[in-house]
Amino acid sequence: MTGTLPKQRGRAMVPDTGQRPAHPRPHPRRGWRARWPLWSALAWSAGTVVLALAWANGVVPHPYDSLADRGWAGSVLTAAGPAAGTRVVLALGLAGAACAVLALRGPSRPAARRAVLVWVWATAAVTSVLLVHGALLALLGYSLVAPVLGVFVPGMWSAYVATVATPGHAFVLHCVLGGLLWGWAALTRGREVRGACVSCGRGADWTPSRERATRGRALRAGRVAVSVAAAGTLVYPALRLPWVVGLPVAMDASGWETLRAEPGMIAVGVGLGTAALCGVVLMLGLVRDWGVRFPRWMVGLAGRRVPVSLAALPAGVVALGFTAQGRGASMALLLGEVTTPVGEAWVHVAALAALLPGGLALGAATAAYVVRRRAACRDCGRGLPEQLPGAGVRTTSSPVPEAR
Repeated sequence: MTGTLPKQRGRAMVPDTGQRPAHPRPHPRRGWRARWPLWSALAWSAGTVVLALAWANGVVPHPYDSLADRGWAGSVLTAAGPAAGTRVVLALGLAGAACAVLALRGPSRPAARRAVLVWVWATAAVTSVLLVHGALLALLGYSLVAPVLGVFVPGMWSAYVATVATPGHAFVLHCVLGGLLWGWAALTRGREVRGACVSCGRGADWTPSRERATRGRALRAGRVAVSVAAAGTLVYPALRLPWVVGLPVAMDASGWETLRAEPGMIAVGVGLGTAALCGVVLMLGLVRDWGVRFPRWMVGLAGRRVPVSLAALPAGVVALGFTAQGRGASMALLLGEVTTPVGEAWVHVAALAALLPGGLALGAATAAYVVRRRAACRDCGRGLPEQLPGAGVRTTSSPVPEAR
């Protein structure tokens, strides 16, 4: 008997008979569930248009003036300058708004529906790739390290606030939100176009055996993706953690003395390396049991179900930051624009470039995690109860029986 999680509150569980349900519930109406993501994306695009117009008229500070790192952060628009950035952002906002309006109208022709769907996916990709850059990863890393180091390093908190409280970082977060909203809109729109459930993505041809096979493939793909993501991430702490014992890896004496002369720089580097190492450990949760149920040592949460969004959303944002930073570092290496004064600078930039495949792999692992964690859908009635990776599951109640 295959172990399964007990019945979830508010989720309809379908016994696994190995056959398609004889009388599945009717498909939910394509109402607000399919339209709400597009309305959210439309609101974001309209807000982006207003923001670009405000930049052009000097009403609010321009974000690309506040980002001093124009080298290998991966920001193409920052390097192009504020005027060009304003025009590009304004054009993207207008195009996104037009795309959302057209998708909400719902073209009747199948070819037109597919064309609009491609446009929605393209908007999500351009928003995530062109507008999000390496400042996101720096913002995430320093937000984890600075509050802790501020207890021991004088002036760390004020320096952190002065560094991250800029229009540039605020706009990066705005673009991350846009990428998520447009990705959500593209996903639900794609499900609607192919006639699947807009909530879970399962179609009329769903069967329990097919879902078991899909979960198995997702688990295998997730293991491979997590391995690649961990390998790409570990390069950075391998260069930073030796600083604890005074070992400057790939750095000459002058570069090491320069870092030591600046208060808190060694502690920040070690802290960022430690954060990356902790991130690798958390990646394992995407394919391990404790990524589905909280482990025993978490008092008050031990044995409880881990919400999918609690793992998927942070992993997705980190994957986006890894990809953006790795893309910028890779461009810097290819163009020979490595100018950081730390001795063998290209080694350190190469460690950041390794985040590009790591970020792509982490995104794939996150998608596999979400697919594997899908439980029975409360809207269409299709689906199987959640199942832990591996052969067995510890449960506190009787599992849903499976036909032999």
